[in-house]
Amino acid sequence: MKNKRIMVDMSATLIHHGHIRLLKKAAEFGKVIVGLTTDDEIINKKGYRPELNFEYRKEILESIKYVSEVVATPWLLDELILKKYNIDYLVHGSDNTNSISKDKLKIFPRTEGISSTDIRHDVMQNITQINNQKLMLTPGPAAVLYENLKYLKPLFGRADDEYTKILKAVVDWVKKLSGQDELVIMQGSATLALELAAHSFISGRVLLISTGYYSDRLEKLLPKNCSVTICKYENIDSIKASFDWVMCAYTETSVAFKVDLQCIKDKADECGAKLFIDATGSIGLEDSHQLADVMGFSSCKGLFGLTGASFIAHKSYLTHKNKSLDTFYFNLDTHKNKMTTGPYHAIASLYGVIENHDTLKQRVNRSKNAILEKYHNIVRKNNQPLLCTYLEGRVVPHDDNIVLYSPRSELNGSVICHFGEIHHDKVEIGNRISVK
Repeated sequence: MKNKRIMVDMSATLIHHGHIRLLKKAAEFGKVIVGLTTDDEIINKKGYRPELNFEYRKEILESIKYVSEVVATPWLLDELILKKYNIDYLVHGSDNTNSISKDKLKIFPRTEGISSTDIRHDVMQNITQINNQKLMLTPGPAAVLYENLKYLKPLFGRADDEYTKILKAVVDWVKKLSGQDELVIMQGSATLALELAAHSFISGRVLLISTGYYSDRLEKLLPKNCSVTICKYENIDSIKASFDWVMCAYTETSVAFKVDLQCIKDKADECGAKLFIDATGSIGLEDSHQLADVMGFSSCKGLFGLTGASFIAHKSYLTHKNKSLDTFYFNLDTHKNKMTTGPYHAIASLYGVIENHDTLKQRVNRSKNAILEKYHNIVRKNNQPLLCTYLEGRVVPHDDNIVLYSPRSELNGSVICHFGEIHHDKVEIGNRISVK
């Protein structure tokens, strides 16, 4: 048997220990000739150019002690190939598809837990780790995740079955997170979604609960014919009048403050009003979004996606008034009926997040707790959002690879956000900053 010529066919685009074990096993039966798949065959069959070209792959294999010879072969082998190289047996893993008679075939189990595909995924994960070494203390996206990149590819909103599947999964997931019946998706920021939602649903008397920049700018997003009353959050109990709508920002990122949404919902009910919330800083992070009748948010904060998608979520019993809006793009029906190009790749970036969202949220929570524990004497005691923390002092970075958050509200202290380390399990934020 030792004088037999044994062929092992492989591409070895990314050679690994599974290849070595198969070659070692083949060498027990005789002289090993590797049938190495050519570059053109890999391109034709797999659709990509190998990481290492044929000559480099051949050089590596020839340096392995179990290999006697390396020859060029096509993707699939047949009896003519074996005859050409005077081969007695073909050794292959259990995934063999070559048309070789059983008496010339020796099959061995594949090495579990390793493949070139696995290595490519690991490389993508490592690249994202490398690219995320800058610590972003900003609201989002503060990290570009492997999950965001996993399904990025050419996609289209019509007649693309793959995108249809991705979109349905994301829509179902976001509806569940928001507690709403309807979801309208468009390209753009949360600001676009909030303004379009306001013009589509809100009219009459509006009570705006003021907590900072993002709540207060909602007034600028309203139709001109609304009658707006602005009330500080701490004075909400003083409101006794009737209203058509109550508006608030669930998480006021500019001052790191979270309202008690149940309290605001109770006030809306007391006033005979429906509830509109800016969920930009709360969706995917906080509970009770189902209390709202309408909300707007984006893809890049608590959903942990890339920038580019914005959402209007609402209860199905609401009737929108877009027919009175004499415009094409700024019209809910346009986006609901997918009459413009959608945020296909932002949606794909969310598809990869779905199964790991709970883990990512836990990492945000660990970062939050680390700061609350270390700076317990200079943080707000109540109304803490998961997204961010207000500190009574100036944040000082310990290295040049940190980006601080510059809130849109004027503050005596600082706001830091907790998305910057969601790409790994370590919590280093407390060691990379200090507060003075």
